[in-house]
Amino acid sequence: MTVRVATEADRSQLARLLRQLHPEALDPGSLPRVRQEARTFVAGEPVVGLAVVTFVDYGLSAYGVLEELVVDEAARGAGVGRALVAECERWLLELDAEVVFVSAVDAGAARFYRRSGFSDCTGPWLFRGLRVG
Repeated sequence: MTVRVATEADRSQLARLLRQLHPEALDPGSLPRVRQEARTFVAGEPVVGLAVVTFVDYGLSAYGVLEELVVDEAARGAGVGRALVAECERWLLELDAEVVFVSAVDAGAARFYRRSGFSDCTGPWLFRGLRVG
């Protein structure tokens, strides 16, 4: 089985498959161009924080994922993280994202995200670690 990156030539086949997942939401002729982008933002001179955010839109609902956020220990508490989150959200809004997701396994990080306006997710979320051992 060959696996490759999808191209514009695959649009009709993508629409056919996506209709199997979302038959009520996808008109056969309405599949827009699939959009996927990522950005890395940095804060400070010298750099004391970074954020990596991705954007995905398959034509059903556009969303973002805040993949990474780290602020140098010496700069924490000075608003660097909030500024990076705000810039990620600004960029996602420009792209018409409807929601942004983040995963926080550390209790301190979870508190930071909640104070930044994030809510706990419920539902069918699952994960699998890719590196074992």
